[in-house]
Amino acid sequence: MRLRTLIRCSGSAAAIALVAAPAWAQDGGTPTAEAQQTPAAEGDEIVISGYRQSLESQQNIRRNSTQIVDAIVAEDIGKLPDIAVSDTAARIPGVQVERSGGEAGRVLVRGLPDFVTTYNGREIFTAETRSVALQDFPSGAIGAIEVFKTSTANLVEPGLAGLINVRSRRPFDFADFHVAGSAWLTYTYQARDYNPNGNIMVSDRWDVGGGEIGALLGLSYTSMHYRDSTRSNTDFVAGGGPNGTQFPDIQRVTYDEGDRERPSVNGAIQWRPSPGLEFYAEGLYQGFRNKLSSREMEAALWGGSGFSNAVTVPDRPDLLKSATVTNPRRVQGYQGGTYNTTDTYQFAVGGSFETGSLKITADVARTDSTFTGSTASVDYAFAAPQTIVFDTNADGGDGGAVFSIPGFDASNPANYIYRGFYEEAQQAKGKDWQARVDIVYETQMPWVKAFEAGVRYTDRDARREYGNRYFDREGDRRPFSAVPLTYELFDPGFRGADPQPGIVTWLSPTYDSIRENLAQLRDFNQPGLTGAPAADPQQTWDANEKHFAAYGQVRYEIPLGGEASIDGTIGLRYTRSDLDLSGTRFVLPAGGGPGVQTPTVVERRFEAWLPNFNARIRFTPQIQARFAVTETQTRPNFIDLRASGTLDRPNTNGCLELTPIPAGCYRTGNGGNPFLNPLTSRNYDAALEYYFSRNGFVSVSVFHRDMKGFIEGNTFTGTLPDGTPLRLNSPVNAGNGRIRGFEIQGSTFLDFVGLPQFGLQGNVTNLDARSDFNYDDGLNPDGSPLIRTVNRELLFVSDWSANAAVFYEANGLYARLAYNWRSAFPLTYQRRGDHLYTEEADPVQRLDLSVSYDLMPAVTLFGDWTNILGDPFSSTLTRTNTVGNALPVAGAFTATYPRVVRYEESTLTVGIRFRF
Repeated sequence: MRLRTLIRCSGSAAAIALVAAPAWAQDGGTPTAEAQQTPAAEGDEIVISGYRQSLESQQNIRRNSTQIVDAIVAEDIGKLPDIAVSDTAARIPGVQVERSGGEAGRVLVRGLPDFVTTYNGREIFTAETRSVALQDFPSGAIGAIEVFKTSTANLVEPGLAGLINVRSRRPFDFADFHVAGSAWLTYTYQARDYNPNGNIMVSDRWDVGGGEIGALLGLSYTSMHYRDSTRSNTDFVAGGGPNGTQFPDIQRVTYDEGDRERPSVNGAIQWRPSPGLEFYAEGLYQGFRNKLSSREMEAALWGGSGFSNAVTVPDRPDLLKSATVTNPRRVQGYQGGTYNTTDTYQFAVGGSFETGSLKITADVARTDSTFTGSTASVDYAFAAPQTIVFDTNADGGDGGAVFSIPGFDASNPANYIYRGFYEEAQQAKGKDWQARVDIVYETQMPWVKAFEAGVRYTDRDARREYGNRYFDREGDRRPFSAVPLTYELFDPGFRGADPQPGIVTWLSPTYDSIRENLAQLRDFNQPGLTGAPAADPQQTWDANEKHFAAYGQVRYEIPLGGEASIDGTIGLRYTRSDLDLSGTRFVLPAGGGPGVQTPTVVERRFEAWLPNFNARIRFTPQIQARFAVTETQTRPNFIDLRASGTLDRPNTNGCLELTPIPAGCYRTGNGGNPFLNPLTSRNYDAALEYYFSRNGFVSVSVFHRDMKGFIEGNTFTGTLPDGTPLRLNSPVNAGNGRIRGFEIQGSTFLDFVGLPQFGLQGNVTNLDARSDFNYDDGLNPDGSPLIRTVNRELLFVSDWSANAAVFYEANGLYARLAYNWRSAFPLTYQRRGDHLYTEEADPVQRLDLSVSYDLMPAVTLFGDWTNILGDPFSSTLTRTNTVGNALPVAGAFTATYPRVVRYEESTLTVGIRFRF
C-alpha cells in the first residue's frame, strides 16, 4: 500500500514536471495572433469540444481575468461527460471531491470545504441551510461552472475557499433550433444493480417584430442503487481486557444502502425587443428522493465470562489486539427504513439595458425549498450471548476490525429477539425573495476603465421541525419474527474486501415492509398509537434574515511601457444582516416536577465593510503575476444560531459542597447559540503564471488567510445566577486562526515530444490550516471558568492534495484517466473527562476513467468507470490521557487503533449522447 501510494504521488509530481519542462525549452517567442486574441466564451471558461481545446481555453481563464478563477463550460448540452455538477467540478484545477454512496459529494476548493455556491449569480439553498449540494445539479442542464478563488466587490460574499457559480443554459446560447440529450445505464459494483438515467434539452429562437425571442426547456432524471459497507471499532478505548489490557470493546458491521433519485427541470425565456435591451424569465426545479436502508450488527466485547487466545499489540503489552471472549453482552443491531425528499424551486425574472458606455442589469428571484425526512428503525438483539472471536486490527489486507461468531446460524429466526422501535420525523423549509441591480459605466479615461456599483437585498425565512421517540421492548423477550414484517437474508456487501468480516449477512426486515407497515408497527409497540412523532418544541426553531449589500468598484489599467501593464479592480462592499431568531427553551426545575417550556426570541445584527484589491501585472504576453488583498465574512448557519435548547436538572446529592466540584455535579445543557458571530477573514493571494504554448501553461499561487471566529461545536463551563456550575454543549466561535498554503498547477498537450494525441494536467496544493480553540477544564478556585486555549488543525483539511490527469484525443476517440490523492486529515477532536480522543482519516486516493467515441458528428458513445482502485476509506482513533482534565503532556498514556474501514461504491456507466 505504501509503495503503491508513493508511486501514484510521484506520478502526480511527474505530471507537473512534464508540464513545466517545455516552458524552459521555449525560445521566448510571441504566441500566434490567434492565440493572443482568442477570448474565453462568456468570460473565463473552458470549452468542452475536445481536450485540446479545453486546455487551450483554460489559458484564457488565467490571461483574461483579474481574479484567480477557473471554470469549465459546455460547448453544447450533454458535452459535460458527467452525471452531476460535483463530478464535473472535479475536472477543474484545484478542485477535489469526496465520494460516498456512489457519487461525488463534498467538494473541496484548494483543499478547503468552506465555499459559497450561487446559481446564475444568485443565492440558492436547500431547505433551512445556506448551501446547496452541487450533486443536485445535473451536468446536462448546466452551461458553466465558475470557481472564484479570490473575490471582488460585485460577488456574493464567498467562503474561505471562495465561491462556485453554477450557470444554466439560456436559449440565446444557441444560434437556432437545438435539441440535445443523453441516455445512460449505470452499474454499481457493491450493490450489483443497474439504473437508467437520462436528460434532454430543447431550445429555439424566433424573430418577433423588430427583435427576437427564445425558449428553452431541459429535463433530467438520475438514479442509483448504492451500497457502502463498513467494518469498525468503536470510538472508545476501555479497560477490562485480560491482564488489565485496554482495547475498543465494541465492533460493528454497518451497511449504508439506498436508492437515490434526482429529477430536475429547468426552463428559460429570453426576449430581445431591440439591440441593447433584453428581458428573461427562468425557473429551476431540483428534486431529491432517497430510500435509505441502513443496517448494523454491533458486537459488544465486554461483560463476558473470560478471554482466551489473547494477543497484545506489538511492543504494547497494555493494549489488546485480538482474543476470543466467551459470552459477552448480547449482540444487538438495527434495520433502518428512511425516506427523505427535497423539493427546491427557484424562479427569476430580470433584464439588461445597454446604451453607449452604460449597462444596467437587474434580477428578482424567489426560492422555495422543503426537506421532509422520515426514519423508522427496528432494533433486534441476539436471544442468547455468543462466543466472539475478534481482532481489532487484522493482519494483512486493509486491516481494521474483524469479528466472527462461531456456530451462530444467522438465518434462524429463533436466534433473535425484538429490542425496540425508533421513529423520527422532521421537516425543514427555506424561502426567500432576493433582488439585485448592477450598473457598469465604461469610461474613456486613460487609467480608469470602468466604474461598477450595485445593491442586493435578500429576505430569507428558515424553519425546522423535528420529533422522535423510542419504544424499548427488549424486556418483553418477544421473538423477532412476531413483529409484523417480512424478513430476509439480505445481499451481502464487502465485494473485494480483504479481510472479509466474519458475518456479512443476517436475518433482517426488508425496507419495503418497514415503510409499508408503519401504522402496524406503531400499534404493535403502543396499542392505539397513530401518526408520526410530533414536533419537539426544543428541537424546533425559526429564523428570518434580512440581508442588504451594496458595493462600488473601479476597474483600472495602467501601461508600464512596452508590452507591460497592470490592471485590476479596487472595490468596497458593505453588508448588513438583521436576524430574528425564535425557538423554545426547555428547563427541568431544580426542585423536580415537569419541565418548563419558554418561548425565546433573539434579535441580532451583523455588519461589515469588506474592501478588496486585485491586480494583474503583465510582464510579457507569456508571463504575468497576480496579487489580491480582500476581506470576507461568512455568516453562521441557521441551525447553529437556533434559539432552542435544553437545561437539565442540577445534581442535588450535595456534591456542590465538594472541592473540587466533581464533573457529574455540573448542571448540563445543550442547544444552539444565537449569539454566534460571523467568521471573518483577511485574505492575501499571489500568483505567477507562464504560458508557453497555445494549450500549455504553469502557474504557482500562494495564499494566506487571517481569520477569526471559526465555528465548531464545543462544551464550555459557566455559572448560573444561583452559583450552580453549568456545562453547555453548543456551537461557539473559535479564536484567531490562519490558513496558508501554495498551489502549483499546469497543463499541456505533448506536441513538443512528438505525442500530440496525449495531454497532461495536474495540480498540487499544500495547506497549513490552524486556529485557536478554547476548551473547558472546569473551574478555578474562585468559581470562574478555567479555559485553556489549544491551537490545532482545522477538521477535514489535509496538508497535501493533488490531482493528475492524462488525456488521449485522436480520430474521434477521447479518453481521460484521472487520479486524485489527499493526505491524512483530522475528523474529530473530543474531550471526554481526562481523555482526549482524536480521529484522523488515512490518506485517500482514487482513480477514474472516462472514454467517449464519436460515432458520427451528432452522436457520441461514452463510458465511465469510477473508483477503479477500490481502496477503502479508513481512519485511525487515538486516545491520549490528560492530566487533571487539562492538555496532553509528554509521556502520557496513548492508545491508537483502527477506527473505520469503509468499502465505497464503484460505478460503471455506458451511454449515448446526441445533439441536433
